[in-house]
Amino acid sequence: MHEIPDFILPYLWDTRIDKISLTENARFIIERVLENGNEKAIKWLNETFPKDKIIETLMCSRRISPKTGNFYASIYNIDPNGLVCIRKPFTQKQNRF
Repeated sequence: MHEIPDFILPYLWDTRIDKISLTENARFIIERVLENGNEKAIKWLNETFPKDKIIETLMCSRRISPKTGNFYASIYNIDPNGLVCIRKPFTQKQNRF
Protein backbone atom coordinates (compact mmCIF):
# COMPACT_ATOMS: atom_id res chain seq x y z
CA MET A 1 0.00 0.00 0.00
CA HIS A 2 0.94 3.64 -0.29
CA GLU A 3 2.55 5.79 2.36
CA ILE A 4 0.53 8.44 4.14
CA PRO A 5 1.07 11.75 2.32
CA ASP A 6 1.81 14.99 4.15
CA PHE A 7 -1.59 16.50 3.36
CA ILE A 8 -3.28 13.69 5.35
CA LEU A 9 -1.17 14.24 8.48
CA PRO A 10 -3.31 17.10 9.87
CA TYR A 11 -6.23 14.64 10.14
CA LEU A 12 -4.04 12.34 12.24
CA TRP A 13 -2.69 15.13 14.42
CA ASP A 14 -2.93 13.22 17.70
CA THR A 15 -1.19 10.05 16.55
CA ARG A 16 2.43 9.03 16.23
CA ILE A 17 2.70 8.87 12.47
CA ASP A 18 5.70 6.56 12.67
CA LYS A 19 3.50 4.02 14.49
CA ILE A 20 0.48 4.12 12.17
CA SER A 21 -0.07 1.54 9.45
CA LEU A 22 -2.37 1.84 6.45
CA THR A 23 -3.35 -1.80 6.83
CA GLU A 24 -3.56 -2.16 10.62
CA ASN A 25 -5.13 1.27 11.21
CA ALA A 26 -7.26 1.50 8.07
CA ARG A 27 -10.54 2.01 9.93
CA PHE A 28 -9.11 4.81 12.07
CA ILE A 29 -7.65 6.59 9.04
CA ILE A 30 -10.86 6.19 7.03
CA GLU A 31 -12.96 7.56 9.91
CA ARG A 32 -10.74 10.60 10.31
CA VAL A 33 -10.63 11.42 6.61
CA LEU A 34 -14.38 10.91 6.11
CA GLU A 35 -15.19 13.10 9.09
CA ASN A 36 -12.70 15.91 8.50
CA GLY A 37 -11.14 15.51 5.09
CA ASN A 38 -11.28 17.93 2.19
CA GLU A 39 -11.80 16.98 -1.46
CA LYS A 40 -8.13 16.11 -1.97
CA ALA A 41 -8.09 13.88 1.13
CA ILE A 42 -11.26 12.07 0.05
CA LYS A 43 -9.78 11.49 -3.40
CA TRP A 44 -6.68 9.99 -1.77
CA LEU A 45 -8.89 7.84 0.47
CA ASN A 46 -10.77 6.41 -2.53
CA GLU A 47 -7.51 5.72 -4.36
CA THR A 48 -5.84 4.11 -1.35
CA PHE A 49 -8.54 1.93 0.19
CA PRO A 50 -10.98 -0.48 -1.48
CA LYS A 51 -14.52 0.87 -1.73
CA ASP A 52 -15.88 -2.04 0.32
CA LYS A 53 -13.48 -1.21 3.19
CA ILE A 54 -14.64 2.42 3.19
CA ILE A 55 -18.30 1.35 3.16
CA GLU A 56 -17.71 -1.21 5.92
CA THR A 57 -16.10 1.49 8.06
CA LEU A 58 -18.92 3.91 7.31
CA MET A 59 -21.52 1.30 8.26
CA CYS A 60 -19.88 0.27 11.56
CA SER A 61 -18.29 3.45 12.87
CA ARG A 62 -19.48 5.15 16.03
CA ARG A 63 -16.90 7.92 15.54
CA ILE A 64 -18.48 9.35 12.40
CA SER A 65 -21.15 11.97 13.02
CA PRO A 66 -24.71 11.38 11.80
CA LYS A 67 -24.34 14.35 9.43
CA THR A 68 -21.19 12.87 7.87
CA GLY A 69 -22.78 9.43 7.78
CA ASN A 70 -25.82 10.70 5.91
CA PHE A 71 -23.67 12.57 3.41
CA TYR A 72 -21.44 9.61 2.58
CA ALA A 73 -24.38 7.20 2.52
CA SER A 74 -25.67 9.18 -0.45
CA ILE A 75 -22.19 9.28 -2.05
CA TYR A 76 -21.67 5.52 -1.70
CA ASN A 77 -25.33 4.72 -2.44
CA ILE A 78 -26.09 2.88 0.80
CA ASP A 79 -29.09 3.02 3.13
CA PRO A 80 -28.34 5.54 5.90
CA ASN A 81 -30.64 3.63 8.28
CA GLY A 82 -28.04 0.86 8.36
CA LEU A 83 -25.34 3.16 9.74
CA VAL A 84 -24.41 2.70 13.39
CA CYS A 85 -23.73 6.43 13.73
CA ILE A 86 -27.37 7.21 12.92
CA ARG A 87 -29.03 4.68 15.21
CA LYS A 88 -30.35 5.93 18.50
CA PRO A 89 -28.38 4.72 21.50
CA PHE A 90 -29.72 1.76 23.42
CA THR A 91 -29.59 3.82 26.58
CA GLN A 92 -31.91 6.48 25.21
CA LYS A 93 -34.02 8.16 27.85
CA GLN A 94 -37.51 6.71 27.97
CA ASN A 95 -40.63 8.84 27.88
CA ARG A 96 -42.37 8.76 31.20
CA PHE A 97 -45.72 10.09 32.24
